[in-house]
Amino acid sequence: HTAGSMPMTCFAGVAQHYGVFYPMQTFSKTKDVSFEKIPVFIEGDSAGTESIIRRFSGKLSKRVITLSSADRKYLHLAAVWACNFSNYCYSVASDILSEHGIPFDVMLPLINETTEKIYKISPKDAQTGPAVRGDRNVMSQQLKLMNSRGDLQELYRILSQGINPLIDNPVLDKKELKINSNILL
Repeated sequence: HTAGSMPMTCFAGVAQHYGVFYPMQTFSKTKDVSFEKIPVFIEGDSAGTESIIRRFSGKLSKRVITLSSADRKYLHLAAVWACNFSNYCYSVASDILSEHGIPFDVMLPLINETTEKIYKISPKDAQTGPAVRGDRNVMSQQLKLMNSRGDLQELYRILSQGINPLIDNPVLDKKELKINSNILL
C-alpha cells in the first residue's frame, strides 16, 4: 500500500507477499510532480519482497529509504505538520487578505524565502516574528484583529506559545483575552 499511517501488516493473512511503497509527497490532480525528487519509504514482509519494492522504487525516485511501519507513523505525523497545517495557515492568510482586498500572491516571496531558508538552517533557527521577539504589543494587537474568530485567536495563542514558551503576557491567556476583547468594544 501507499499510506503513511497504515501498518504493513494490514495485508497479513490476505496476501502471500506484501509491502509498502510510500512516496512522501502531497499530490493534486491539477499539479504534476517530479517523482525522482520524492523520497520513497519502503517496507516488505520479507527481504525478497522488499528487494522487489526497492527495485521498482529506484526506477521512479533517486531516494529510497527502508522504514518500519512504527516509524512511518511518525514520518506521516511530521508531514501533516509540515504540509497540511502549514497549508491551512496559508488558507487563513489568504482569507484575511481577501477580506481586505489584498491579493494572496504578495505572500509568495515570503513563503518562498521561508522555505529556502530551511535548506541552509534549521527551522528553529529560521523562526522569526513577534512570538520569537516576545513582542507582546504586536501580538495583542493581532489578537484583537481576530475578535470575530475565537478559533483563530486560540490557534494564534497556542502557536505563539509553542514558538516562545516564555511568553507570559496575560492577553495571551484565554480568560484574559475575553476580558481585553470586551474592553475594546
